[in-house]
Amino acid sequence: MTINADNAAAELIKARQGKRILDSFPGGAFPADVDAAYAVLDSIAAQMTTPVVGWKAALTNDEVMAKMNATAPACGPLFEPYVAASPMTVSLPAESNRGLECEFAFRMAKTLAPRAEPYTDAEVAAAVATMHPAMEVVDVRVKDGFANGARGIIGDFCANAALALGPGIEDWQGIDLAAKEVELRIDGAHAVTGIGSAVLGNPRNSLTWVANFLSGRGIALEAGHIVTTGSTMGIHPAPAGSTAVGDYGDLGQVEIRFA
Repeated sequence: MTINADNAAAELIKARQGKRILDSFPGGAFPADVDAAYAVLDSIAAQMTTPVVGWKAALTNDEVMAKMNATAPACGPLFEPYVAASPMTVSLPAESNRGLECEFAFRMAKTLAPRAEPYTDAEVAAAVATMHPAMEVVDVRVKDGFANGARGIIGDFCANAALALGPGIEDWQGIDLAAKEVELRIDGAHAVTGIGSAVLGNPRNSLTWVANFLSGRGIALEAGHIVTTGSTMGIHPAPAGSTAVGDYGDLGQVEIRFA
């Protein structure tokens, strides 16, 4: 079945804004493949009335890619109402997954315009203003979205629900992000420990991948935009009403409270 990307996008936007979970993907079937999912995501970006303030990377290790039937990471836009400084309060439907991911995020100082030649790690790092400890809430607007792999989540806002940002760090390039551990605590109790090397070997690699993914699609990575690079710990569920803290040690903390 071929779905209408524009109609599907409109229904997914309504579901997100209305805090509803749909029983089935709009149009009656999930996108047939990743390309069809990106067509829906592109239409979401075109129809949203709030600005794009950054980008998220997803599926950023081989195990997750295999589980989600993907051959590459994924990338989706972040919209203004759903990105905030820590502490952040997030309200989601009762049946929400409320999945948590502790991530390393970057705010860009310079725009990286589309070009034929891939950007190098050094070029992308030089365009960064600050690095931030971050926590993403991942969720889908359609039941069984995660069970349908990459095609099930990419078209659904790339599974983004919210992103909280910790303090910005200007002098970050000397930090070994691959070796940096992150502890997630829920209501004060240890939940899981992540590590930067789980993100394409190093969160810097994911940042560069996002810049080149966007460039290949003719999209600029703009000054001021946030890039969050993918989970250091997989997806960890949190109950309604809980408070989650990502502890990055000397880099600071980030907190999300679920209403």
